[in-house]
Amino acid sequence: MEIKDKGPKTKKESQPEAISRRDFNRIAATFGLTSTLLAYGGFAWAGTEPTAKMLGQKAAETANGRAKVTPKVKLKYGMAGHYLDATWVAKVGAFDFIHDIEERTDNAVQIEAKGANSICGEMTCAEKCIEGIIDLYLASTNNAAMTCPYLNILDFGALWQSRAALYSFAFDHKSEDLWREPMRRTYGLEMLFGDYGLRGFFMNKMKYGEGTPPLDTLEKLRATNAKVRTTGTLFGLKSMQLMGVNPVAFAYEEVVDAMRRGLIDGAEAWEIPFEVIHFTEFTGQYLYLKYCSGNWVTGMNVRALEKMPSELRDALMEAAYHAQVAILGKEEASIWQKAGSGECDPPPPGTEHWRCGIRNIQWAQEELNKLERVISPKYNPNPWKEWIDRLDKIYGRGFIFERMHEIAHSVPANAYAIDIIPKRWWKPNPAWWNKPETAPWRRGTGYFARSLEKDKKV
Repeated sequence: MEIKDKGPKTKKESQPEAISRRDFNRIAATFGLTSTLLAYGGFAWAGTEPTAKMLGQKAAETANGRAKVTPKVKLKYGMAGHYLDATWVAKVGAFDFIHDIEERTDNAVQIEAKGANSICGEMTCAEKCIEGIIDLYLASTNNAAMTCPYLNILDFGALWQSRAALYSFAFDHKSEDLWREPMRRTYGLEMLFGDYGLRGFFMNKMKYGEGTPPLDTLEKLRATNAKVRTTGTLFGLKSMQLMGVNPVAFAYEEVVDAMRRGLIDGAEAWEIPFEVIHFTEFTGQYLYLKYCSGNWVTGMNVRALEKMPSELRDALMEAAYHAQVAILGKEEASIWQKAGSGECDPPPPGTEHWRCGIRNIQWAQEELNKLERVISPKYNPNPWKEWIDRLDKIYGRGFIFERMHEIAHSVPANAYAIDIIPKRWWKPNPAWWNKPETAPWRRGTGYFARSLEKDKKV
């Protein structure tokens, strides 16, 4: 397919135009959806926004390269709601992984990408992967927990003190015992890599915009009696009820309109999702409560993995490891540099939160401790007992909450995720992994530990 220039351009016209849906569909119809998605993903990887001509040329190159080889393994990858523009903000690793495994195996493994709910949605992707309709899936663990209840072990109230703790868990060999093996045994899913975050509330600009008091304590939040949108996040919903807000259910695609019309006072999500749909334009205060995890994770059907020749299976795991490394760095950068939703107020200039005039409200540690005492099973076990008993039966080796709490709190609350030294989670932890002197993210002290206090001497 030839994509022609339209002749000389004026200064105004010389700016690159966003690719229209019609252009993308035309290119995908010519070169295949997967090759077009891979081409676009490559531009996103490089931080370049392509024109239709650039995308067409790259899709042609990609399709030609893939066509030269008859693959030994073809896999189908369902990506729930993830679509082209989302890759600019949400660094979920899908395209990093596909590029890597195809290049690593010289296209002996090829993956057919099915994004933007084209084959499955947030509530159905894990189920379709279990059934073998697709081989890999990408969805939030919170929504996938409706199909795979054991995923709720990630979502106990106030379990994680920082994103560093979540990413440390993802690389830790202990995750094999606590999470990955039970998922394989119970649902036939191999947990590969993920983008990990912590949930907070995005409060309506009409009620909580500029000039309004900050909602910086649990008492102030409760006094609002706010209606806050929630998803199918079962344990997140339980935590919201315990903290005294009024959770209401709205589909992800309806949440912007609900906020615009004042049907809700706020909505919960982790650091990145609402940047994708520009929900931030209606947000006045972002309360970074870290009360529950929010994660987009890629899993794989175990039968499909075991059918692969051993050398290709090893290559796939290596690609998954490198995707996890890439996600950690890229997502942390996106949180700080694109979204502006990290632990900073005011948000950095040029970020989405800065552009929309959002106040990032950071609760003092005393208030976070108070929240933990209200919603954590450690301090308030009765509301969680039925579910803990159920999850203990699936785990089958002891008290899963206690073990998850121990590993989650082995990383200090003021740790940075970017300080983690990655390792392959399927291999035993080396001696340095748990030592603060050789594992910098476990220190929690020193000049470069995170603090919200200014040095008054400066």
